[in-house]
Parts: sequence; C-alpha cells; structure tokens
Amino acid sequence: MTTGLGVAPDSNGSGLDPLTHRRIIKSRWECTGVVCGLDVSGRTDLRYNVAAGCAVTSRGDADGYVEAYWNGGQTPAVPAGDPSNPRIDRIWLKAHDISQGDADNQVVVGVTQGTPAVNPVAPGLPAGCMRLMDMRVPAGATSTQSASRNTSQDFAIPYGASMGILARLAENKDLQASSNPAYTAPFLVGTFKMPTDRNLLLTVYMCVSTPNKDGSKGVATVRFVIDGELYTTRKIEYTDSWKTHECTCSLQLSKGSHTIGVAMFNEQGPGYVTHYGAKSNGDTYVGRVLVVKDEGVAR
Repeated sequence: MTTGLGVAPDSNGSGLDPLTHRRIIKSRWECTGVVCGLDVSGRTDLRYNVAAGCAVTSRGDADGYVEAYWNGGQTPAVPAGDPSNPRIDRIWLKAHDISQGDADNQVVVGVTQGTPAVNPVAPGLPAGCMRLMDMRVPAGATSTQSASRNTSQDFAIPYGASMGILARLAENKDLQASSNPAYTAPFLVGTFKMPTDRNLLLTVYMCVSTPNKDGSKGVATVRFVIDGELYTTRKIEYTDSWKTHECTCSLQLSKGSHTIGVAMFNEQGPGYVTHYGAKSNGDTYVGRVLVVKDEGVAR
C-alpha cells in the first residue's frame, strides 16, 4: 500500500513509491510531449542545440509518466551528410532511471541517425524516449546548420484541456445544380477518438446559391449525423447571391471513437449550387466544410 501524493511516509518509512507517483502524474496528462521550450536547432558543428524546457515522457502506459526538465545543451555529434542523399535525424529526450536499468537518474538528449535516401524517412524512436524534432540533413552537409525541421513538435495536453480541432472535413469542389441530388446520407464523414467524455462544438460552413441569377430563393436542410444516427437539424435560406452560411451545434460525447458526418438536401426552391475556390474577382469560397472542435471535459 502507498500513501497519497502530499502525505508524509509513516513511522515505518512506508510512503509513495515511484511507480505510483508516475501513475499520478499520468492522470494529469492526456498524452506525452513538450510542455515548454526544447526547441531544436542546428549548429556550426555536427551536434544539435536543444533549448531548455520541460517535457512529459513515458516508458509505457503501465509505467506512468515522468515530468522531465532539461537545462539546455547539445546532443552527441552525428556523422556528416551522405555525399548523394539526404537523411532525417530524430532528436529525443529521455528521463533515466537507475531502478529500471539506466546508469544514472539524469535527463538526457540524444539523436537517432536516419538512413540516407532519395526520399528519406525518420528512424524509429528508442524505447522510453520522447521525440523532440525530426531534422532533415541535406546531402553533403558538413554541419547541422544546414539541417531543416522536417516536422513540428508534439505537445503534451493537460487532462481536461481543450484538444482543439479534432476533425476538419472539406468537400473541395463546385457542385452544379445538375449534380445536386438530395443528400440524405452524410457526405462529409470522418472519425476521431477522445480519451474522456468531452464537450464538442460542430460547425459546418457552406457557400451556396440558387443555380441562376433570377431572384429565386430556397431552403436547404442540414443534418448532423453522429455514429450513424441523426443528432440534430438546421435549415438555411439561400438566395441567388453567393453567401457562406454557418450552422453549429453543441453536444457531449462519451470517450472513445466516433464517426461524424453532415447530410444536406434541398427542401424548397430551385435547388442550390455549392461554390468553391478562387473566382476571377479574387474572392475565394469554402465549398462545404465541417469542423469538430473540442471544448473540454464533460462534467
């Protein structure tokens, strides 16, 4: 048995063991990643600079998470660039743990060198390490100064914080009246996964008008479909003017994987046309876009 975090060990020295401590830390984060800092940059030699910062790392779900701080410094040196092909180096951070076989308890950074190729891919990540950045090393490079970022950082997300955009689905084409059937089945369909019950905001954007500039009007029905079931319905009134309409709905969904979609069909009037892309006057239109935004843990 262990004591809780913040409770002193008893008179026999029984207290919070490291594994339970790591599992408590894990409960505060939805994923591992960079908390702050830890930017990677090239140098005039064959090392990489890693700025000071903090990260959440893990050796596996059962082992919990570690919050690790790096004071800033350089990675070990890597070889010069291949004469003919570029490669991708993976820079990582690891929290050593003597009790799990490491030589010390220090936070370290390192590099896994990629294989040169015409179209190089990033190497795998060593066990227990957290990726900081992938850097593309050009052919013939004699220092890392000419290396460029191949990806962005992965950030740790606190438990309960908004995870931002979970899905963005777009139909990037014009739909003319002749190809505008009654969409009773979803046409913007995507899947996403949530670690907890969440509050979501669904927004669909549509630029539509009647087929002709004749003063006519119409009504279109927009349906939000979740996991194959109709959730709610909105209606838009369109005219012969090109206009972007916005329909939203808020809901709560349970943790796990979900499928989202939008159905849209003409209910009244001559039928609608969807407008997408840049036009001759410089205006750009959205077509039809569905955005799923996380708004935090559902209580």
